[in-house]
Amino acid sequence: MRIASFICFLFLLPAVIVAQERPTTDSYDVNFDRSTKRTRSDRILNSLTMGGNTVQVDDSQYMYHDLTAQRFVVRPGQTVTPYFGFTGSWMQGYVYIDLNRNGSFDVQQPGANGELQAGNELVSFAGMNLNGGKFNSAGESLQNLSAVQPPQFTIPNDLTPGYYMMRWKIDWDNCDPAGRVDAQNSIINNGGVIADVLLYVTTEPVGDAYQLVFADEFNQPDGSSPDVDKWRVSTRRKSTWNRWIGDSPDVAFIQGGHLVCRAIPNPDTTTDNIPMLTGAIETRDLFSFTYGKVEVRLRTEPYAGNFPAAWMMPQPPCESWPNAGEIDIFEAIDAQNTSFHTIHSHWSYDLGNKSNPKSSFTKSVTVGQWHVYGLEWTEEHLIFTVDGVGAGTYERSNDEAVVEQGQWPFTHPFYLILNQSVGDGSWAKAADTSHTYETRFDYVRVYQQMSDDAIQDLADDACHRTADAAYYDLSGRPYTSRPHSPGLYLHGGRKTIIR
Repeated sequence: MRIASFICFLFLLPAVIVAQERPTTDSYDVNFDRSTKRTRSDRILNSLTMGGNTVQVDDSQYMYHDLTAQRFVVRPGQTVTPYFGFTGSWMQGYVYIDLNRNGSFDVQQPGANGELQAGNELVSFAGMNLNGGKFNSAGESLQNLSAVQPPQFTIPNDLTPGYYMMRWKIDWDNCDPAGRVDAQNSIINNGGVIADVLLYVTTEPVGDAYQLVFADEFNQPDGSSPDVDKWRVSTRRKSTWNRWIGDSPDVAFIQGGHLVCRAIPNPDTTTDNIPMLTGAIETRDLFSFTYGKVEVRLRTEPYAGNFPAAWMMPQPPCESWPNAGEIDIFEAIDAQNTSFHTIHSHWSYDLGNKSNPKSSFTKSVTVGQWHVYGLEWTEEHLIFTVDGVGAGTYERSNDEAVVEQGQWPFTHPFYLILNQSVGDGSWAKAADTSHTYETRFDYVRVYQQMSDDAIQDLADDACHRTADAAYYDLSGRPYTSRPHSPGLYLHGGRKTIIR
């Protein structure tokens, strides 16, 4: 009996060890040779981002990437937003997790409206043809299958801590985790890609996990104005960027799931004597935040005099410019394929310390294509990114005397601005006032680190408010009805995920 028991133990032991080891990619099928190189130069995977963390693709020439030397860290029940740092369009992103850790991805066809069954190891997808319509995994009806980015999803609450294989795939209208290879639409010919990365699930606090606190996907009906609960038209003043701002629906409107901002020839100079009207919207007095991560996906049309931006200014009341600071997440000028990322402060601007430390950064990028321009803002640094790749870092000085001279004013709430302006010849060239300039914004997302204690404090505070708001976001902003944007909200004193 002792020998038999020992033999039984030997048979059981490997299974126990394997369950605790990191999974490898060996058993996860791919429907093409893993050494296949991509066939298209217009569709390239650069990075993967989720939960505020980014996994880089070091060699983008291949169609398959084993990225299991890197990992994402999440907690059960955490809602995460996957993002493909992908150059190109007219493809769909798919995300899979081997939830039962059996060495394969067990995938079921989504329901008629994109719904995913419990236990389906396809956990999110950007779009598929289903039941005569086009849907993503959030159940949203799509006009076409041009969207690469899949919706956010929630890590199952009952997921056992440990390592899981996670697959990210760019493909066309197909949920097979190994890739579509039929003659009509082959992942190879279409320029798709597959990448495997580890997912580590832990019940311990995830120190660098971020919660989505503000988002606008601009999915309102075509021709509508931006959501008035989130945005207001910026004020016309005398600076280059705001001198011709207009409130016409022709310069800031929704079209095809994008915010379109334009600068157009003024159709009526008799009532408004300026040569152009430009579009600019902002979240001033509606949403502001201190510290977090910002992602803005956009593209612009290069042309002499072009001057678009996605940026941040301090929420009033605050000191005058530039003492309270300015953070330019993205700017472009003229027909240059360069993105500019800059901070302004009393220290850098008035005192002339633009290189102490370096306060402006550039990156070569095709601005006419979609890119995600990002910012990570902490108490110690501002990191600018393009498609998840660092473009420059501005750090708080260790010399308190320098800080006292205005080197680091970034300690208070800032709001967001999106705009299409035109140059006056001082930096961007003078505008061609007969031309229509255009920048499209696909989405804006803001994340913040939120501990469970902090969320509960907000929930307790919401319970004691006398306002009749049904929901609060994590910045304390009330909503009188169910919010349309995905994220974490407080409702009836409880955390509520809206997808």
